[in-house]
Amino acid sequence: MFNHGSTAIAALVPMLPVKGYGADPTNIVEDETAWRARPVVRSRSSEPKVAVTRWRALDQQTREVSAQTPADEHLVSIVLRNEDVRVSVSGRIVHDGPVTTGTLQVTEPGAQARCLFRGPYDVLHLHVPNAFIAKLGGEASDSEAAPLRSGPALTQDPVVERLARALVAADEIGGPCGQLYVECISTAIVARLLAPPRRALEGGRPKVAELARWRLRRVMEYVEANLAETVSLADLAGAAGLTRMHFAAQFRAATGLPPHEYLLRRRIERAQEMLAEDRESLVEIALSVGFQTQSHFTSVFKRFVGQPPRAWRQRHCGKVRCDDKVAWRSDDRARPLVAA
Repeated sequence: MFNHGSTAIAALVPMLPVKGYGADPTNIVEDETAWRARPVVRSRSSEPKVAVTRWRALDQQTREVSAQTPADEHLVSIVLRNEDVRVSVSGRIVHDGPVTTGTLQVTEPGAQARCLFRGPYDVLHLHVPNAFIAKLGGEASDSEAAPLRSGPALTQDPVVERLARALVAADEIGGPCGQLYVECISTAIVARLLAPPRRALEGGRPKVAELARWRLRRVMEYVEANLAETVSLADLAGAAGLTRMHFAAQFRAATGLPPHEYLLRRRIERAQEMLAEDRESLVEIALSVGFQTQSHFTSVFKRFVGQPPRAWRQRHCGKVRCDDKVAWRSDDRARPLVAA
């Protein structure tokens, strides 16, 4: 996934989504044709609304993009898949390296943002008018609107992540109900970011140190090289050079995810990349990303994506290969999956 050696950095120009993965002009959550481009608001109401767009591609190219946030709005970014990026805001690098699903970043009005994507990416953008923030916060004017929590630094918020994934399902609803659905969930996300963060309830326990970035990269590279194999917690800890107990806690502190959850997400993301290419059967894809029973692959895929793999392929590729009907071997059913 992390294509560090690529020199094919695209110019800072609009990029169309990859064929077979989005790019539907009728979508309620619109695919961006230019990074962070705010769509035309469809509502006839004069009330300020949050617009939601999606920036995504599955190919391995490296792309660098730049955009300035309008002076009258905040831009909320929510990562929907594991990525490798360099992010700078107002000329200052705020992150350079892997980011995991659920990572959150807020760009303030008027700030210049630049991002280098190394490989596949999928990011949800909320274009939040200052007037909307002021109204939601009960302020008298836009200038008095409270700033959204998080700021330019990348953070994790599991509640925002779940709400963002719910937003993606808006296209399944469609029509006026889908529009109302988007408005309600996007409002909930903004309200969450306006609320002061709750203090930890650990009773003063010391905070766990995050896994060092170089260790995290080694673990992610190990996962990429071994998605088709049985991967244990001890394997991942060994890649990081730590004991299992210290590794699990530090990995979660750095990514917001337990190691096993991260491994499953990467398997499903790789499966999506392969399904979008429409070349191999579901059986072949499942085996190649480390699943050893059809029921497990389907249930995990549906949990993360919201659809079974066959339905997802039909939606994004327009057809299902006939060899998807190949039966699983009886010996495959008997082998359990051992993971972190």
